[in-house]
Amino acid sequence: MKTSTMKTIDHYVGIPVCLFLDIVQRLREIFPRQHASVYRRILVMKFFGMGSILLASPMLRAIKARHPDTSIGFLTFEANRDIVTRLGLVDEVYTLRTGNLRQFAVDLLRSLRLIRRARYDVTIDMEFFSKFSTIITYLSGSPVRIGYFMRQLWRGDLLTEQIYYNHFKHITEVIGALAVPLDVRITDGSIQRPMISTSDLERASELLASEGVGPDELVIAFNVNVSDLSLERRWPKEHFQQLAAALLLELDARLLFVGGAGDISYVSEVIAPFAGNARVIALAGKTSLGELLGVMTRCDLFITNDSGPLHLAASLGIPTVSFFGPETPVLYGPRGGDALIFHEELYCSPCLNVFNVKTAPCAGRNLCLSAIKVDTVLAGIRGHFASLWELHGTATRRAMGKGN
Repeated sequence: MKTSTMKTIDHYVGIPVCLFLDIVQRLREIFPRQHASVYRRILVMKFFGMGSILLASPMLRAIKARHPDTSIGFLTFEANRDIVTRLGLVDEVYTLRTGNLRQFAVDLLRSLRLIRRARYDVTIDMEFFSKFSTIITYLSGSPVRIGYFMRQLWRGDLLTEQIYYNHFKHITEVIGALAVPLDVRITDGSIQRPMISTSDLERASELLASEGVGPDELVIAFNVNVSDLSLERRWPKEHFQQLAAALLLELDARLLFVGGAGDISYVSEVIAPFAGNARVIALAGKTSLGELLGVMTRCDLFITNDSGPLHLAASLGIPTVSFFGPETPVLYGPRGGDALIFHEELYCSPCLNVFNVKTAPCAGRNLCLSAIKVDTVLAGIRGHFASLWELHGTATRRAMGKGN
């Protein structure tokens, strides 16, 4: 299912369901129950955004530190299972397939049965605007139910702990606020480094070798696409093409264009002008998450839109160049690595927020990102990462007699 379809179902089905459950909850409050003071089992829920899951790692780590004997479960979409597992911060993962409505319904009923059987003491809903997640939080059966409260986005009175959503704070702080009712404070805001196995690294090395990438070459990776949560977050593909062409002229480098299976078509469009150039390599659809992480460890620079891979690279300490427009780096800027961020201060930017359900009003006419010019970006990269030109610049190599 597309994200837009999920949003539509969430809106039109979520309101009556929330209303019905709100009435049920008010009737149940006639006979209040005691809340447990010891948290043996905590369920955390986040469906949209691999990047947001990564940015939740400081909170998960802090819960583990404050309540070391507590078992943490995590409910998410199947596509996020691998990244949740690789963070190593949860004990049980429940997932929902989103291929079609039948798969989704089957997995939802199965997961709810398992969750209720596990008798979680606390459920934490990390979604910002989803009525579906609030409903599942309530149906989990947990006596303590924590989530965000926003008067503009009515979701019923189904939570026992309503946390103010502060859209002026970085998202790691916003997420961390959900753990405050559990006497948890975030003292380490760094993003957890996902686990990378020896086999991940070996497969990544084999893949790069098969593409002709030598062990000592300069490697720059590009992530040119984004999820369909908001396609307006893409820097124009023509800009990516011009930047790649300039880097090929100035640096003795290999350019890797990464992505998942769903990114193959878009990546192919971006790199079409470089057909036959052995230094431009399409990796979209060729890597699992583990292999992508392995490839990333080999990268000297990661150039990307505002999306999940940005936070993956940051978690690994890889230098990043990122583009923001519809979203703001104040909320979603990378936490980790040497980060160079481009963001034009247009009146309409940022426009994505929880109150418009992350839907850009420009409907694809993202002037905020078009306004970030290639010359500005290239000059910024040259200045910020000058050592790349010192070590791998084509002019330097020619002067040393190592170039053509």
